[in-house]
Amino acid sequence: MFSWLSGKSTTTTNVEGDAAAAPAAEEGGGVWGFVKGMFSTDQLKVEESGGQQQEATLSMDDTQRKGLFSQMSSLVGKDITSMISLPVWIFEPISFLQVMAEPLEYEHLLQQAAQTNDVLDQFAYVTAFNMALYSRAIRTRKPFNPLLGETFELVASDGRYKFVAEQVSHHPPIGVSCTTTKDYSMQLETELKSKFYGNSSEVYISGNNILTINKTGDQFCWGHVVSCCHNILIGSLWLDHYGDLEIKHTSGYKAVIHFQKAGYFGSGRYVVTGEIMDSNGNIKMKVEGAWNSHMNSIRINDDGTEQAPKSIWTATVDSSVNDNKFKFTKFITEEVINLTPEYEAILPLTDSRLRADRRALEAGDISQAGTMKTEMEEAQRARKRSREAAGEDWQTRYFTKVDDAKWGHVWKFDQKYWQERDDRVAKYMSTKSQGTSLTTSTMLLSLISTDTTRILLESTTIISKESDSEPPVWCPTTS
Repeated sequence: MFSWLSGKSTTTTNVEGDAAAAPAAEEGGGVWGFVKGMFSTDQLKVEESGGQQQEATLSMDDTQRKGLFSQMSSLVGKDITSMISLPVWIFEPISFLQVMAEPLEYEHLLQQAAQTNDVLDQFAYVTAFNMALYSRAIRTRKPFNPLLGETFELVASDGRYKFVAEQVSHHPPIGVSCTTTKDYSMQLETELKSKFYGNSSEVYISGNNILTINKTGDQFCWGHVVSCCHNILIGSLWLDHYGDLEIKHTSGYKAVIHFQKAGYFGSGRYVVTGEIMDSNGNIKMKVEGAWNSHMNSIRINDDGTEQAPKSIWTATVDSSVNDNKFKFTKFITEEVINLTPEYEAILPLTDSRLRADRRALEAGDISQAGTMKTEMEEAQRARKRSREAAGEDWQTRYFTKVDDAKWGHVWKFDQKYWQERDDRVAKYMSTKSQGTSLTTSTMLLSLISTDTTRILLESTTIISKESDSEPPVWCPTTS
């Protein structure tokens, strides 16, 4: 079998993958990043690692276009979420669990919602957060589909929040996350389905997203709108988001936010309007704007007249996207994919940052990334067959789905992840203070709590260095 981290021959790991990745389109922010870049017909370029700055041009030539069309032609009208395996040249070096953390670029909007006592202002900020998720529509590559059991953590550099996600289901693909701060906590849940129409693909995301205000216990719950990738085989790729997003509150207040579907020649694209109503259905506030640029709120007086619009959110230009080959924002580069040796030493082996295919692609080694991706997919099929033969069901590690009287269900986070992380950090600091020199593989094993080590070692052999001069196999190649 093959380790999902290294793609090398080992016993199997307790992390599951998918032979096929879910569809994606160009959106770069929030949960919608998973629908970005599924079949980009644009020219993709990846610079090789090393000092010579060579370029590997990954254009979709006629042969590739015909091959992709042949692969997809029999799937018109079907849910293609987990039906096909896509070539690595359309991917970006990031996992969907990492994409789930991208909305935290706009975390300040949630902080503002948690810090105000006015429920209408809270609705305005929560609505703006949901619009801002779509404002980074600049990337056309696809994230890697998470392996079952894969995790990802993000601890803000200023300490104001911490985020952890886990891939809890393979079929259907479901990822859940928990963000915690001193003012609020937030659960995100994404279950993806899709339908292919020939030259477009619609993606339907279901799941409960729940924001809890710590000081009151009040909760907001919302779902998702439809995302559609147009011209995936012929023409210029573009993305649209449309439908009604309903945001509910424990008080009985609710918002209905309408994302307008683009008409012919793109008319009406980006436009968002909505109304916030009290428990009796009376309109108390309106919102207006565009999901790629801004949002204003308009309070409604008791006599039905409207107050002056108030600016709640305005998109900012991130020029750093032009400075890197994958068009990652500054937030992604500095927070989501940043990996120092010290940080690597305290991560669990299930973290998305350590995926071998992702790291190879980030280093510009397309061939190695493809090889590792294929080996990981083959290994996950074998693991699934082994479980089925043994009559075993997959057990989630940090999240448990439970019934909820108000929202139907929630994913209960047991906090065990952060307890294990504290143990790893403490052991790492102890090791450093003793001046002990360990290989990365040995250090990682020593930093993981006993129970985590047992789970991982049931199916994984950690790859050690072949020689003292070579880095561990899951480390990126350096020169």
